[in-house]
This record gives sequence, C-alpha cells and structure tokens, in this order.
Amino acid sequence: MLTRRIIFCFAALSAIFSSVKSANPDEVVSLPGLKEKPSFRQYSGYLNATGTKKLHYWFVESQNNPAKDPLLLWMNGGPGCSSLDGFLSELGPFHVNNDGKTLYVNEYSWNKVANIIFLEAPAGVGFSYSDDKNYTTSDDETSLNNYAALQSFFKKFPQFANNSFYITGESYGGIYVPTLAMRVMQGNSSINFKGFAVGNGLSSWELNDNSLVYFTYYHGVIGDDTWAALNEHCCKQGVCNFHNNTDQCVRSSWIKCITL
Repeated sequence: MLTRRIIFCFAALSAIFSSVKSANPDEVVSLPGLKEKPSFRQYSGYLNATGTKKLHYWFVESQNNPAKDPLLLWMNGGPGCSSLDGFLSELGPFHVNNDGKTLYVNEYSWNKVANIIFLEAPAGVGFSYSDDKNYTTSDDETSLNNYAALQSFFKKFPQFANNSFYITGESYGGIYVPTLAMRVMQGNSSINFKGFAVGNGLSSWELNDNSLVYFTYYHGVIGDDTWAALNEHCCKQGVCNFHNNTDQCVRSSWIKCITL
C-alpha cells in the first residue's frame, strides 16, 4: 500500500510541476486519477528551512471559508514517515484507490472545516531534501527547521497570518508537535497560535513501552500464559519494567509476546 502511494505521489507531483498555469507557481491545477476538479485550492512546493534544507509541503484550503477557518499544520511521525501518508490515507481530501492510479474523495477530510498544511520533515523524508546531502539531525534541529519552514509558509501565504493556527500530528508527532509549538510560542508573535493536538503520540519511550504491554494484554492481543511469563521475569513486587530490563525478561517473555 505504501509503495503504491509513493508511486502515485511521484506521478502526481510530476503532473503538478508540468501543468501549473496559475499566478501562484505552487498551485496544483490538476491531479492524475481525479475525475473532478475540487472546489478548493491546493498548493505543493518547497519551504525554506535552515541552511540548504528544503521541506516539501502540500497545502489544501478549507472547503468552507478559507479566509476565516483555522489553519492546521499536520505532521506524521516515524521518525521518517511522510506526511503524505496522512494526506492520502488519513485526513486529507483525497485517498488512493486500490488500483494505485485513481483517487476518491474523502468525505471525512479535515479540510471541510480547516486549511491544512501537510509538511514532510525532517529533510530526507519524502520529497524534502538538503543540497549538501547531509541528513543527520536531532529532535531539536528538526523543530528548528520546522519553525523556519513555517515562517517560509507565511511569506508565501501572508493572507493566512491572522487565521487561528494549530499544530497537529500523530505517533512521533508527540515529539515534533510540542517542540515546534514551544518555538512558535517563544518566537514569532505574529503567528496566531492557539494550540496543538497529538493523536497516538509518543512522548516517552519508557512510558510507551510499559503502557503498550498492558494495552496488548487488556485488549486480548496476548494471552494469560504470556502475561504470566512477563510478570515473572519483568516485574518485582508488583512493579513492572518492560522498557529496560534483564536479558531474561526480553528473551523469555517479550520475544514470545511479539511472535504470537
């Protein structure tokens, strides 16, 4: 499924950059596999980050009232997941059909009520790149580049500067979203920042690992035998550590758990 989406994205972007006939060079005027022209405007191009880094974005205006509706920035997680996954299979206005060539309209798209920026970050993810081909990064550097890209967006689209702005994401967005939100709050006061939202977010590897095992057991993914083994080798006096424990815990219990 992911490979099909990537192939489609290459075809789509090729069509975008070859068929644009708009006052805004980033405006998407047609998409392969889409039967009807959408009622809203959309744009795809690059935002300047720091140094030689360029981050790819796809921006869709609201189907309701673009001038007044909120502006959302969406980031998928990973780290390393493309936000085009969110665009083409989650909250975006179009999804890819099983043939991998055509699109259908997502009736639950968030852009029914909001303007949405889908940002591919950090550089090296999706179509985002760096001229010096250096793709080493850190969470702090990623937030800095995302903030620079956000400022670049408002230079391209100053008409959205007064819209209520929200930062949203999922999974490793639990890191991307709040770190970017902190930079926005400490930085450019002209951004009308209202808040952020994270779905299924990762904020701590330790909390994530420990809560995941409880989740799998209480939802019936693992059985009583595996749960008993986990408690025997990973818990002491009722306190369990599934994140960083002995080799015996990992080998005798966790391996059994994930291979069921």
